[in-house]
Amino acid sequence: MTDNRYILGSSPAELGRLRLQAAILRPITERLLREAGVREGMRVLDLGCGPGDVSFLAAEMVGPSGWVIGIDQAPEAIASARDRAREKGIKNGDFEVTSIEAFSSLARFDAVVGR
Repeated sequence: MTDNRYILGSSPAELGRLRLQAAILRPITERLLREAGVREGMRVLDLGCGPGDVSFLAAEMVGPSGWVIGIDQAPEAIASARDRAREKGIKNGDFEVTSIEAFSSLARFDAVVGR
């Protein structure tokens, strides 16, 4: 079995760096998601969601009739994403600790993102 851990880790400092990076890249990411067709009512899967920033953006875009699932293999990243979603009042999404290879869902997705 290969070691698929994120090479930069999931320390509080690294999660903070990812949040800063997401803030800087938000306009580009939003434009990319819009041009890719992410819109109201869609179901979106965010691969390697880290502390959740792209998931939060997708949740805004799909609105209350849509749903976003963010997955990451780092429990620390998922804990951060869940805490932040709660703080932001995001109710149309969830986060799961799992690798891409182990992820399983009966739900169908309209879009899969991984930034």
